[in-house]
Amino acid sequence: MLFNYKVISTFFVVIITSFTVFAQTEYSISGTVKSQVDLDPIAGAQIFLNGSTIGTLSDGDGNFTLSGIPEGAHDLIVQSLGFESVTSLIRTDQLEDQYSFIMKEKVYNLDEITVKPNSQDWKYNFEQFRKMFIGVGPFSKNTKIKNKEVVNFDFDMDNRTLNAFAYETIEVENKDLGYRISFFLESFEIDYKSGRFFFYGQTFFEEMSSRRKKTRNKWKENREKAYLGSFAHFTKSLIDQKIVENGFVVKAEKRDDDARYLYTDTVPQSQFFHQVDSSYYEYNFVNFLNVTYKNEYEDITYLYSIAKPFDSNPRLLSDYQNSSITLISDSVLVDRSGFILDPTSILFDGYWGFEKLSDMLPLTYEIPEDLEE
Repeated sequence: MLFNYKVISTFFVVIITSFTVFAQTEYSISGTVKSQVDLDPIAGAQIFLNGSTIGTLSDGDGNFTLSGIPEGAHDLIVQSLGFESVTSLIRTDQLEDQYSFIMKEKVYNLDEITVKPNSQDWKYNFEQFRKMFIGVGPFSKNTKIKNKEVVNFDFDMDNRTLNAFAYETIEVENKDLGYRISFFLESFEIDYKSGRFFFYGQTFFEEMSSRRKKTRNKWKENREKAYLGSFAHFTKSLIDQKIVENGFVVKAEKRDDDARYLYTDTVPQSQFFHQVDSSYYEYNFVNFLNVTYKNEYEDITYLYSIAKPFDSNPRLLSDYQNSSITLISDSVLVDRSGFILDPTSILFDGYWGFEKLSDMLPLTYEIPEDLEE
């Protein structure tokens, strides 16, 4: 059985970086980073696991050792100013004895490095960028871009699209969650005609420190709030086969141009998520999955974000957090640790589409047992 209900929010697309649910076993790799031009070593290159706190720098001879790698598959990122980034998918069951990364020099267009932060157009575009990139959720006010001058924009009048690009790493500080984030922006676009947007890049997290126990405990509380009900929490619950116990309700959803149709019966996990082999799991479904998290209500900032201008009857009461997922490809593989092999193949709507960089946690996050006394 299904019923029809009115669309209450614009369909936004957010492409999220991969995440991993960590096991206890840890690994390490070693290698070198060199320039393609003359094979000279590159000192100070950053080598890290995408979306994590696990990273290191190459030494004066271009050598590096990266330790603390959790079991599973990971996007290994190599970054250095003036060079194109290198991404390599590594699996801990197929590690090489030595890695060698050859980096190409990056050629910049003049438009990429000509930024005019004082122009009215730039200020307006940056505000649109900030809302979509950082978000407008409960942690957004205390999440700041520290070097906004590295971001530039290209607005296409004919197609009504806004693209953003950065010639350096975007440095972000989230004082509510206690992280400094280096974001390597690959793509960002707002399509004003369709009301959709996406952004994609690689992230590296650094934990902030504080001598104040109250601050450290607040970070712990906020991190747990950001994690519970998130897509990372949902996927971990599927792997552990605990979606019901953890508060998730999954139903099938269809859409046409004017409406959304939600089936009343819940969808068994076996109909959209299953184990492929000893290493991999697979999301496989058609149309949409509608996911409700019943252990937490929507934040009031979400109601503000979906309210339409001049709406005479806006929704004022929070409900359970509700999100929708659809697949771009036929299926999406994740490994047994939860790593998504192609994170660009899933689109999000609803509450998960509302959550942005200010809600993002590193891969290493685990819910702490207790706060400090």
